[in-house]
Amino acid sequence: MPMKVLVVDDTNTDRLLLKLHLSKLGYTTLEASNGQEAIDQFMEHSQDLDLILMDVQMPYINGFDAVRSIRKIQEQQNQEWLPVIFLSASAEDDDIEGAILAGGDDYLMKPISQKVLSAKMLAMQRIADMRRRLVDSNLALEHLASTDHLTDVANRRSFELMLDREMSFTRRYGVPMAFAMFDLDKFKVVNDTYGHDAGDAVLVEVSKRIKIALRDSDIIGRLGGEEFGIILHNVKEEDVFKVFDRYRSIVADHPVIHEGTVIPITASIGVAIYTGKREEKTALLKRADESLYEAKETGRNKVVYHP
Repeated sequence: MPMKVLVVDDTNTDRLLLKLHLSKLGYTTLEASNGQEAIDQFMEHSQDLDLILMDVQMPYINGFDAVRSIRKIQEQQNQEWLPVIFLSASAEDDDIEGAILAGGDDYLMKPISQKVLSAKMLAMQRIADMRRRLVDSNLALEHLASTDHLTDVANRRSFELMLDREMSFTRRYGVPMAFAMFDLDKFKVVNDTYGHDAGDAVLVEVSKRIKIALRDSDIIGRLGGEEFGIILHNVKEEDVFKVFDRYRSIVADHPVIHEGTVIPITASIGVAIYTGKREEKTALLKRADESLYEAKETGRNKVVYHP
């Protein structure tokens, strides 16, 4: 994909010439005539930009100060590094050193040779492509590390980290949350009767059904075996039972069909509400587990919730 370049120069002729060169090379451009405009353009288009060509001497805010501001914004917002090439008529060592210290990645002398610009852009394109591949690889690794490989929901470690985060949010803002342990009934019988492949198919199908039913702000994770955890964010206490009973019925009302075999399945759900009181996560888990145990002991295929 061609790079999008922000061209910053206070001289109209230089700016237009740069844009013309870049257009011939197949790059798309945005422009700014001073450092403040450059900062404004960056803030509006930071997600789309691949490179900044930054003049040094400009009115209002010079190139060095503009890049310092951009780097500060990137750091505050945890954004990826955006390459910056400074443009200047000065060949003084102090200016070149200042460009790098300000956060620049390269320094080109004016007037800009089209061949030199083409070579620099090709090098930056390679760096941009490598950066994208690295980001994609990191995202893939993060997904593998945080996701249950069978059901593609959060794994236990990732889910408990998210539970910590939600509890912290509730303590700070007083927004209640509900935590539930969601356990498939007699799952060992499913594995023994239909085989482990069928059991895996049941786990995949159940997690898929619940994921579809959840709001975007809610979370499901596999805690192990046939047990899942669910977090409902900002839920009213009077709605808790109704919501989880709907999830129970989503599982129970329709059997799972695996390779032509109809597999009936039900679920028991134990729920605990967290309102922000100083309670350890282990205590919240214990309350939900006790509710789940009661659901199992009193007939299964039900929701137990003690406000």
